[in-house]
Parts: sequence; C-alpha cells; structure tokens
Amino acid sequence: MKVFITRQLQPDTKQTIRELKEQIEQQRHCQFKLAPDFAEQTNDQIRHVLCFKEETLIAYAFLSFYDESELEVTMIVHENLACLQQLLDEMMGFAQTIGRTTILYITDPHDLFLKNYIESKKELNKQFTEYRLILQPNKFKQLDSPYRPQKATLKESSLIAQLQLGEIGATVPPLSSEDLEKTVVFHKENQLIACARIEEDLSSYGIYGLVVAPVFRGQGLGKLCLNRLIQELLIKEEKEIYLEVDATNQIAYDLYVNMGFEKKSTFDYYVCQLTKY
Repeated sequence: MKVFITRQLQPDTKQTIRELKEQIEQQRHCQFKLAPDFAEQTNDQIRHVLCFKEETLIAYAFLSFYDESELEVTMIVHENLACLQQLLDEMMGFAQTIGRTTILYITDPHDLFLKNYIESKKELNKQFTEYRLILQPNKFKQLDSPYRPQKATLKESSLIAQLQLGEIGATVPPLSSEDLEKTVVFHKENQLIACARIEEDLSSYGIYGLVVAPVFRGQGLGKLCLNRLIQELLIKEEKEIYLEVDATNQIAYDLYVNMGFEKKSTFDYYVCQLTKY
C-alpha cells in the first residue's frame, strides 16, 4: 500500500474519492463530516491523504489544522485493517511534522468498522459527541429581531477573538484575514453584542461559534441574533443551512429544534494526545 499527502487533488482523483465516499456511506448507513466541496478545497491548513493498494484507492482522509494545537481528521476507509493502521501512523507523523500535539478523529457511530477499531486503541479516547442539525425552512419560526448581521471589521478583530476564546480583556492574537472575512457581528447601540462565523460552500451555509458578549447574556439576544441571521441567509440564496451542537448541550439543542432545525447526523470525536508517546 502507498500513502500520499497532497494539498490539491486532480480532477479524476476527486471523482474517485466521491465514489468511494458514496459507496461506503451506502454500505454502512453512515455519513462523513465533509463539506460538499471538500475535494475542491486547497489551502495551507488542509491536506488530502490517499491510500492506494496497487492502482485502487482504498482509503481517503481529509485533514484540517486551523487550530494551533489540533489536527482534525475525517477518514473514509474500506474494511482493511492494515490500511487503517497505516493511515493512523501517517496522521501521527504528519501532526508531529506540523507541530500539532492533539489529533481529533471524527467518526459517525454507524460506521462500525471505524468505530470499533478506534475504540480498541488505548491511546484514543472519546472526547465528545456532536449533532449536525439542518434547518427545515417550512418549520422556521421567524422572530422580529432588530439585530442585523454585519461584516466584521478589522477594528473588531481582537475583541471577536477574545469572545471566541472566552477571554475578554486578555491579550490574544486577532482573527486571521480569512476568518475575519467569514465572521458577522451584531450591535446594540454601537456595542458589539454577538458574533458568528459563516462557512459557505456551493450548496450550504454552516453557522459556527455564535457567541454573545458576557454583559449581554441572559437577555435572549443570542436567539434573536441567530434568528435574524437565518432570515438573512434564507433571503440571500437558496442553500441548506446547518449548525452543530454538543450532544450534552440540551438547552441549545432544544432551542435549535424549536427554531426549525432537525438532527441529520451524529459525529463522535476521539482524541489522541501525541505528548503521550
């Protein structure tokens, strides 16, 4: 078996990977945490991993490492234990090369081949479970909200970074230009009350990291900001709207369901701390 790590996929390889993904999803009744345009993505914080047996693609992994300490991995693997172990070894080596100390493996619990193998490894421990929720537009309950989402400005970059890290007043690096471009903010009397990040691809909008400033919490403003953001996205372009929530956060889950979201997928995160080796 041969393993290749690349930043960019060739057109014929993209199609082969999509076929592999569809085949395994149908066989195992599972879903992989991948954006619709995952095969098209190319930047310095993403890698595509290909595993071939002779000329046949038998495994693929999508790597992202936007966090300074973590490498996130989604793997699509035929039932080949040797290939899976080789992929895990490659992930550890790559993480060390780029200076990451933690690897997060993301799996659908219905993918029993991957789930059972990962859970058999003592060095891999389940960290948390999250749900992906998809908006059902016909069930969306629109609220009258005065808080309209606006593009974040460079001047707000440091404060947004503090909000996202939960460290108001601390000295933290400002958002990167790429993250700033994806971030929207909400204001009340010229004060920043909340922020969120929108991940957009060809067919969907993902809403991530909605955070309300501490002084404005407990007033229902997060619900109003999210509702208005969804209204704006529905008007902007007809695409699927999704968000993700920790399975233990029942309050947030109930809020999203009440707003018109339905659970589509479940993803388990298993953590590997490289400092243990």
